[in-house]
Amino acid sequence: LPFLPGRNRLLPQPLGVVGIVSPWNYPFQLAIAPATAALAAGNRVLLKPSELTPNFSDLLARLVEEHFSSDEMSVVVGDAEVGKTFVSMPFDHLLFTGSTAVGRQVALAAAANLTPVTLELGGKSPAIFDASCDLDAAVASVAYGKLLNAGQTCIAPDYLMVPQGQGAAIAAKLAGAMARLYPRLGDNPDYTAIVSERHQRRLSDMVAEARESGADVTEVNPANERLGVSDRKMAPVLVRNAGESLRLMREEIFGPVLPIVEYGAVDEAIDHVNRGERPLALYWFGKNSANRQRIMRETVAGGVTINDSMMHLVQERQPFGGVGESGMGAYHGGWGFRTFSKEKPIFVQSRLSAGALLRPPYGRTFERLFRLLNLIT
Repeated sequence: LPFLPGRNRLLPQPLGVVGIVSPWNYPFQLAIAPATAALAAGNRVLLKPSELTPNFSDLLARLVEEHFSSDEMSVVVGDAEVGKTFVSMPFDHLLFTGSTAVGRQVALAAAANLTPVTLELGGKSPAIFDASCDLDAAVASVAYGKLLNAGQTCIAPDYLMVPQGQGAAIAAKLAGAMARLYPRLGDNPDYTAIVSERHQRRLSDMVAEARESGADVTEVNPANERLGVSDRKMAPVLVRNAGESLRLMREEIFGPVLPIVEYGAVDEAIDHVNRGERPLALYWFGKNSANRQRIMRETVAGGVTINDSMMHLVQERQPFGGVGESGMGAYHGGWGFRTFSKEKPIFVQSRLSAGALLRPPYGRTFERLFRLLNLIT
């Protein structure tokens, strides 16, 4: 108000060259979505896809070369050492999607160049069944969300919290829902494989540790198939009564293994979530608005879907991003444009400006003007 009739405006400008490091689990979407936002904001883009999807990486490099000039977008293909060199380059912005452990290394490398980063990471995203929920609908939603891409999704429900005494019954319902989604596993193109033998061994070791500790482990294999020998398919696994020291209760699972944790009052569910690192996603199912509001207010997560799974990810009118250990920054929709832009503030002075009255030498006129400004601001 004191500066009228001067006016302000923001001029969005491209940052320059944006580096994008995309993961293996959704290699097309998680490369092209941020690249689209960066290009829309007027930037040039350099992409580094995952070395774990070499066929896709080669295809992407060929398509980008065919359809873009090299000073618009290019693809860098290579192993993990190439990736380390890539994130050490002096980009104007760097977006990384992947694990929290690697995200830390990316942030350190970018800091040497004062490169701003957007980190889309992961974490142990809880799904919480309130006693008031539509149980059949909730079970169907979590079964879908957990087994999409065989659990290899950053926002997949990592573990399920259910009311005290309902764990066994809900596990049985989940097993039935999973069997209906995937009546066969080995030759079913709808049910994907684990990305690598190393990751499959990691998941199998988690399940073996839980079984040896005395946890209740249920494998959901409707056709009793022999899996994992050459196809890297892994049957869904439900785990109850798992101790908190087990790996599957401490680490992000990133596979078709779902621990089920029972809780008493809503305070107990909130405390359990808050004892861990801040997750990328949280899912709550129920009709009790007071409990819903408490979960929303008293927990912190990158994003939330209520009475469904995964759906906040695909809302282009909302930002997507993590918090704390699950990431920093956000994109999607208009937020992607802003992430990859510099909004330059501009003030345009009017010919009728009283700015000269604020310049020395100071006297009574300045004092009167200063008192007036204090009254109107």
